[in-house]
Amino acid sequence: MNTVQKNNNITRKQVQELLENNQEKLRLSDKNLKKLTKSMRSNTISRQMRKIFYQECLKKIERNEEEIIGEFKHLTREDRISIEILHTAGFNNAFIGAFVGKDRSSIKREIDKNAIEIWDINSTKSPYKEKGQINIKYYSSEKAQKNAEENKLRNRKKCKLDRYKNLRRSVVALLKEKKIDYSPDVIANLSKEGKIKDAETSIGANAIYRAVKERKYGLTINDLPHGRRYFKRQNNNPHTQTKEISEKKKEISIEVMPEEIKRKETDTHFEGDSVIGVAKGTHNTLITLVNTASQFLIIRRSENKTGQATVDTLDKLEEDIPELRKIMESLLLDNGVEFSKIEEMMMSVKNKNTKRFQIYFTHPYASYERGCNENKNRLIRRYFKKGKLVEELSDEDILSIARRINNMPRKALGYRTPLEVFESNLKKKGIDTSFLDAYRIELPKCLVA
Repeated sequence: MNTVQKNNNITRKQVQELLENNQEKLRLSDKNLKKLTKSMRSNTISRQMRKIFYQECLKKIERNEEEIIGEFKHLTREDRISIEILHTAGFNNAFIGAFVGKDRSSIKREIDKNAIEIWDINSTKSPYKEKGQINIKYYSSEKAQKNAEENKLRNRKKCKLDRYKNLRRSVVALLKEKKIDYSPDVIANLSKEGKIKDAETSIGANAIYRAVKERKYGLTINDLPHGRRYFKRQNNNPHTQTKEISEKKKEISIEVMPEEIKRKETDTHFEGDSVIGVAKGTHNTLITLVNTASQFLIIRRSENKTGQATVDTLDKLEEDIPELRKIMESLLLDNGVEFSKIEEMMMSVKNKNTKRFQIYFTHPYASYERGCNENKNRLIRRYFKKGKLVEELSDEDILSIARRINNMPRKALGYRTPLEVFESNLKKKGIDTSFLDAYRIELPKCLVA
């Protein structure tokens, strides 16, 4: 910093040139610049005062403060320090106000509110006997900043969850709901649409996240659906990059899949995959099928990770859903060994000469081509962790997982549930939806039906 030597004499011309050359850095308006230059020419400003002011200008220039957008701004810590130095040096309120960009009355109030009174030792009057005793007042920037921060906290608007009892009770109940997972974003949308019973007002998702972060109302991060934030890992392994499709599957690869399916313009397309519990050994697996238009999820148990076990699972699914051929016209799979029996998977169990659906395959090591299915597999992992055997899950447990996911409102669906969208699409085609009754759940009591 360019400091001023103790014995150097700062002239009025030097101060005026400093102000004019650094008007933008000092954040001075034309009106305030004229005030300061005019005051510098006054005989009331001593050499010592001029030197102190020159040093304050240099400090403010070096700070290079960012411009605060708006007509009004609060005093900063640096502004209060400048006020303390200039006030102690003897500058009047009008001069200080022009330097920090405030009116003289604002500076007077600031000084009066944060002044420290000290008894004048040279006074002939006793501070104990005479009521007319006038003490010396010193402005304290430290005290002023502390009071400003306390007032800011004291006057901060309370959170809606603190002000509205019914809203708070409903939000906590929905986050702790065991049958279905409601994220803060979904709860905020439910309140916005007036679907929370007896709620005084709506609330935003950020307010709910803050309450969870601060552990208010008995909430913890474990009450969030995911329990933690997901991080996408960067894959730099050259052995897991996308490869070309084999000659055997080129005729039914994703490259020849119709464009309307790729653009998700059809509501009869599904994506499939398998979910395992333990990699080693021969154990049950879960076959997951997701409708891309509605994100509706079907989970079925498979005997093991073989092609024949997958065929048996699809045969049983066709028997349980009589109109499966109309519901699932195409199916996109990966290149796992469990999907190796292509012809058998496409062959209808009711009529061996007809297809129940058309199968397509993604590129090897390209799971992103089945993004909708991979997303649902990640949701399944919330309830079925890796290392746990599928045999430990009962059929009711598997159905319960599917219920929770299919009744979870999704932002991509306009905050409707996959079950609602899937059922609506089937009814438009006149398809019987009685098989969906197994996926229905009872809404929480705090929600409007």
